[in-house]
Amino acid sequence: MGSAWNLRRWTAVAVLALALAGCGGGERAAAPATTTVPEPSAAEATPEEATSADEVASDRTVARAARRAARDLERAGSSDAWAVPDAVLAPLDTLWSARRGAYVSPGGIVSTRLNAELLRIHAAAARAGHTGPSRRDDRIARIAAYLTGPAYIADVRGVRFGGSRHNSIHVPGWRESSADVVNQHQSIDAAVARALRETWLVRDRVGVPAATQDRIRRTVAAVTASPTFAYPGRLLNQINWNAELYAAAATITGNPAPLRDDYRRQLTWFADHAHRPIAKGAQPNLSTGLGFYYQPEDDAQASVNRSDTVEYANTVLGALRYYDEAVAAGMEPLSGTERRTMKAWARHTLRADWAPSGYLNWETGKGASRVHLRQYWALALDGAVNATTGGSRLIGTEPAEGDRLLARGVALFRRWAADTGTVLLPPTAFGFPSAFENVKENRTTASVRLAAAIAEWAADCGCSGQLPPPDPQQAELVTAYDPGFRRLAVNGPRYATAISPVAVPTGGGLEPAWILDERATALTALGGGGDGSLGLRLDRSGAVLADTQPGVADAAGLSLAPVAGQPDAYTGVVSGQGADVRVTHEFRRDEIVTRYVVDPSVGVRVTLRVPSAGREGTVRCTARPAALIEVADERLPGCREGEDYLVRSDGANMHVDFAGLPRRARVALSRPAARSTAPRPGMEATVRFRVTKRTTFERILRPLGR
Repeated sequence: MGSAWNLRRWTAVAVLALALAGCGGGERAAAPATTTVPEPSAAEATPEEATSADEVASDRTVARAARRAARDLERAGSSDAWAVPDAVLAPLDTLWSARRGAYVSPGGIVSTRLNAELLRIHAAAARAGHTGPSRRDDRIARIAAYLTGPAYIADVRGVRFGGSRHNSIHVPGWRESSADVVNQHQSIDAAVARALRETWLVRDRVGVPAATQDRIRRTVAAVTASPTFAYPGRLLNQINWNAELYAAAATITGNPAPLRDDYRRQLTWFADHAHRPIAKGAQPNLSTGLGFYYQPEDDAQASVNRSDTVEYANTVLGALRYYDEAVAAGMEPLSGTERRTMKAWARHTLRADWAPSGYLNWETGKGASRVHLRQYWALALDGAVNATTGGSRLIGTEPAEGDRLLARGVALFRRWAADTGTVLLPPTAFGFPSAFENVKENRTTASVRLAAAIAEWAADCGCSGQLPPPDPQQAELVTAYDPGFRRLAVNGPRYATAISPVAVPTGGGLEPAWILDERATALTALGGGGDGSLGLRLDRSGAVLADTQPGVADAAGLSLAPVAGQPDAYTGVVSGQGADVRVTHEFRRDEIVTRYVVDPSVGVRVTLRVPSAGREGTVRCTARPAALIEVADERLPGCREGEDYLVRSDGANMHVDFAGLPRRARVALSRPAARSTAPRPGMEATVRFRVTKRTTFERILRPLGR
């Protein structure tokens, strides 16, 4: 009953949207408010909705070809931008169907998004004059015809729309796949429009027929003018999807109005509501520290708004890609206040959200359904890179900054491909168990999405497809504190980390909840608290009094504050029953120095946790580096003179030293239980001792990489 009612309701909305889209003259009708809600569970979804058209990992032919391509990629030059798109395209060649004029996933389903991304790669390769697997001029017109034909919905009659709550039905628009049940999302329209724009630029070179060109013009123009995309229509605060349609329409139809007018109005709306709620009882687009609210129409207590959502911050930042182009097309520049707002947000996002390894400093209000999903890493990278190139006049960056970020992302992808032995990567990094059911077997989207971003960059860069050196060791140390989310992000040349008491699942207290080395290898758990996490616990007679990393459920009252006069130092207090702990972190280029001040009213037992990550992860004694001898030359529990602890996690190393520990301290090794943020926990060292008075000691973490 509910499903049938839902279908009738959405069909009525779609019919109304179609009617509005056909209205001519006068002021455009305002779009209805657009809302997203959490993805349905597998039980809620129909069989067609519970699977993904992009799932090709189970196809043995594709998997074998992907392994061969990974070996070929290892032999390719590190500066060759086209090496990754060529490697990714090689195994997908077997999916091409000459009969259907599209890439067909195993099982016979045609994914609209997958074909749009592959079309963008083919067209960019043609525009750049590249030769290699990415260049398939003979397929460009065929895919464009499919996208403007069977994949396009102009009329709701005879269409069976999916009943899941996250289905964003809008007509005209593009369908998710060729499945009988139709699902839609604005991101699919944006991917198609971007691909058709790239196709338009090479239409004469590759021989796109006049009839297909006409369909490209008509479909892009219709969707752009629809209430879903024309101002004030938007999905939440994700103005990037609209920007893609405006830019595509301007290029393809020759009419700059959407890019000149609607685009500016979307940017103005975003800037005007950067720190002003979008509605009564709602949130602004940005926090006080320039973090990103994913769902601003909800209040601050909504779980999705308790954490920064960095993958979407960078995706939405991609809307700035067209700023310089829009100004050149006659758009009035944003006002001085609006420019300052957008510049501050962009600079914060680029500095706080990206580690020199090319990986995100990841926190998300979408929790376990988004974090460490590689397809969202690739989407975020695309947005950040393009914002620095096409929006350089607005945010004051040099295009070289985006080039370097892309080079770091490419280097990271190539390490992943070498480590996993395939160019079609597993959907999540670190083996993280994603809660997003629909992507668990999707091994194509991340790789193809990155390949498309690289191909488009290579066609635009004027550099013959040569990437700059990634130079992560030349990166500066960045500490960025957001008081709105109580989040501290730290990105340095040797490590990246974050301290975020209430972020789920990446936070949990006043300690570095996770640490990645210079190659984006996890040195610790990926978040959470308690056993298996860095931290200090106080107990008496078996009762826990305080913990510097207790986990999100017990960290609600915790927060850091900058230390006056020390730009890269932050401090906070954990209060317990009869005992307090002050924690002060000083972040340096090569190390993290943490000072603890334990102040008990009576005697307490102190437990210091030193975890590792990965089933082979260990903590053992090793020779102390010369640089650490200067700050800690005491004998550690369980070690000989001149030794400290070496944490080995999946081949990455981190020295851990302590200064000021009582002589009676003892150490033990154990393996903590697995959890979502530590799916493969390594061994953990626990150092225990008793204190009866105010005691100060230090911990020094020095990540070393492989």
